Amino acid sequence: MSDVSATRRVEAILDVAAGLFARHGFRKTSVADIIRDAGVARATVYKYFSTKEDIFHAVIQREMQDMLCRVREEVEKESTTRDRLRAAVLTHAAEIRKKVNVYRVTTKVLSDVIPRSEKEVERLMEEALSVYTWILTEGVKAGEVVVDDVETTAWSIILAFKGIFMMTATGQIEERMTGVIDTLLDIIWNGLKPRGETI
Repeated sequence: MSDVSATRRVEAILDVAAGLFARHGFRKTSVADIIRDAGVARATVYKYFSTKEDIFHAVIQREMQDMLCRVREEVEKESTTRDRLRAAVLTHAAEIRKKVNVYRVTTKVLSDVIPRSEKEVERLMEEALSVYTWILTEGVKAGEVVVDDVETTAWSIILAFKGIFMMTATGQIEERMTGVIDTLLDIIWNGLKPRGETI
């Protein structure tokens, strides 16, 4: 089987699994359900995945990639650095909450399957970092922000909002999410703007 055929088969399995996890949740979905609905042999599924957790993990990893694409799309709609930062953070938080709701992920399941390795965490963080680095780089070019070390600053922004992302995932600040994000963004923005300027 060619690599393209194998990729298509894996994607088809993940499509079916994603639908089942969304309808029935992680715990109520079985590998047998996935095999049945995908219309493939048991050996085919187990060729690519060892357990249900592996399948779920692959689904979530794919969703995270989609989430970062969505963040980029929203960022590209904006024209100022502040608006781009706001779009990135708000979309990031909203997409995390949406995915958690769709897949009915409990805190335990989330911690069990995500992340699975430091390498995967590093890869996803690098992709997120590239979005925020681009925003700041463009801001520096436009004279909207003053940043000595763009990558370190981008990393600092991600870490500053990490707690909000996790609280959003567990529904702890859902009603106040936008207000909390805007307040923290104001604090960060004041440190980025050229001296003498205010919000």
